[in-house]
Amino acid sequence: MRNVLGLVTACVLLVGCGGGSGGSGLCQQIGNTACAKACACRTGGTCAVSQGGFAVDFNSESDCRGFFVTLGCAMGDKSYQDAVACLPLVQAATCTGTGADGALSFPPDTVCQAP
Repeated sequence: MRNVLGLVTACVLLVGCGGGSGGSGLCQQIGNTACAKACACRTGGTCAVSQGGFAVDFNSESDCRGFFVTLGCAMGDKSYQDAVACLPLVQAATCTGTGADGALSFPPDTVCQAP
């Protein structure tokens, strides 16, 4: 839960401080991979990511990418503690639940947290 709150707080701060629409390098790969998997976990065109029992739903893959890539990568690869180590964890992440309750289980590892 602490990890999710940290991610949400970082994103809110980026918006409040006029964060740009960055999205390059490994951070973009992490976000794109997470969203593709989050949408594949759920039926009906919606997407979800969960971490520590807390899920975030998105109406579409575009909304997910807006959060994880456009907003989440405003600081480039520095948006994660260690983007190099985080990418394979996101690539290996699996779904929790199925159908309308499916969600990508985002890695709780500290390397995937915002600094």
